[in-house]
Amino acid sequence: MLDIGTLQSVRHYIRKEIDKTKEDICYGIDKLEQLHYAKGKLAALEAVLQDLKDLQNREDSVDDIDQT
Repeated sequence: MLDIGTLQSVRHYIRKEIDKTKEDICYGIDKLEQLHYAKGKLAALEAVLQDLKDLQNREDSVDDIDQT
């Protein structure tokens, strides 16, 4: 179980990377290969963020069951 501070730090870092990648896609892409790389990176970061959310929800539901 991750402590809430660590989880928030990880999410903050991932969101910063997502914002940076989106900015790169808009303003810093010169080649098609770079665009494909940036789109893949963006998809991966968003998937990790969603996985963290799902894991936290699952952990919260397990905690609720254990408390009853």
